Formats: sequence, structure tokens, C-alpha cells
Amino acid sequence: MELSSEQIAAQLRCPHDEAGVSFGQVMNLRNLPQIAGAFAAVGIEGQDRILETGCGDGGLLGYVLSLAENVHYTGLEISPLMQQQAQAFNAPFIAANKAEYRLYDGRLLPFENGAFHKAVSVNTVYFWEDALEMLAETCRVLQTGRRFCLSFCEKDFMKRLPFAEHGFTLYDAADIRRLAEKIPFRCLAETRSRDWAVSKSGDLVRRECVHLVFEKYEKAV
Repeated sequence: MELSSEQIAAQLRCPHDEAGVSFGQVMNLRNLPQIAGAFAAVGIEGQDRILETGCGDGGLLGYVLSLAENVHYTGLEISPLMQQQAQAFNAPFIAANKAEYRLYDGRLLPFENGAFHKAVSVNTVYFWEDALEMLAETCRVLQTGRRFCLSFCEKDFMKRLPFAEHGFTLYDAADIRRLAEKIPFRCLAETRSRDWAVSKSGDLVRRECVHLVFEKYEKAV
């Protein structure tokens, strides 16, 4: 079934129905270089408790858990369909207490302060209702001295995609860095990578994404 730009945007925001299953699988595969780059940038280490917001259908969990020894992964989704798909696909990892998948409202993270060592979020920033609030929430659930990688495509690239006109908020790295200055997040790195991607119209495009790595620091009293 051919989807309109508006329907594509809705699926990217929150995959649902039969088409959402396909979107979840396609996003994992076509975003693989970007996702792998984000996890490499944040630097997964042994014993890490990892949080990924916007985790999709969990198709890459085995890869993430293989990055270091004895890590634990938590995936958060606003899409009930994606959470269900992830739980079903990764049932053995969940049973072994290596992973969990939970739903959230897209704003408040349902965890205690300092619950995680590392956090990653790929291509979610366009859909945040309040970018500063989400950055602050991510900072809150990280331990001091721990890191968060936010990965996304910047304005110049996104403006060329027809579906981005429907409910996407576009950012450059500088926009996010300015917001992060208001909370105890220190930007450690800003790197870019390029890969080949297939557009929703089937065309090959050269995509550039940015990986921003932040470290939580102790705020002076």
C-alpha cells in the first residue's frame, strides 16, 4: 500500500497497525549505520546499565548486548506495537534478565534518579514535545559522570524530505547544544557520519547524521 507523506510521518513518530510492523523492521535495517555509530560514540562498557529511548522493535538487541560484558539494556517506546514486537522477539534475553522493554508517554522517564550509566536516542528528537524537558529527564536518570548520545539528521538534510513537513521539529547540533547548557550536561563530542540511505520514494540518498555525546556533571550548589 502506497502511503502519503503524512502517513509516513505518523508511522515514523509512532509505528502502528500492520504497516507499523514493516516500518519497525525497515527502520532498524536502514538506520543500522547510524544506530551502531551512536552506541560506539557513547562507549558501552562492562556492567553498564543502558537506556535507549525510541528503541523500535528491538531487532538490534543482540548487537547491543554484545558490545561489552554483563550489560543490561532498557528500551523505551511510545508505540505499544513496537514494545510488543520487541518483547516477543527478545523473550530469551528478557527471561535471562538482560533486557526489558517499557512504554512511556514521550516526556517523563519512569525511572529513579541515576538509574543508568549510558543512554542513547536515535532519530527521536524530531518528535519531542519539549526538547529541553527531554534532555533534562535523560540527564536526571543518568549517574554523574555518565554519558548520553543523541543522534539525528540536521535541518539541511531533513528539509528535503517531504514527510518532515508533518509534525517534525528540526534541529541543528548547535540548537541542542544551546539547550543542554541550561542543565548539567557537558558536550564532550560532536561527530558526523555519512551513509547511503533509501528514501521512502525508493531513491538513494547520501545521508549525514550528527552524534552529540553529553556527560552529566555535578551541578554546583
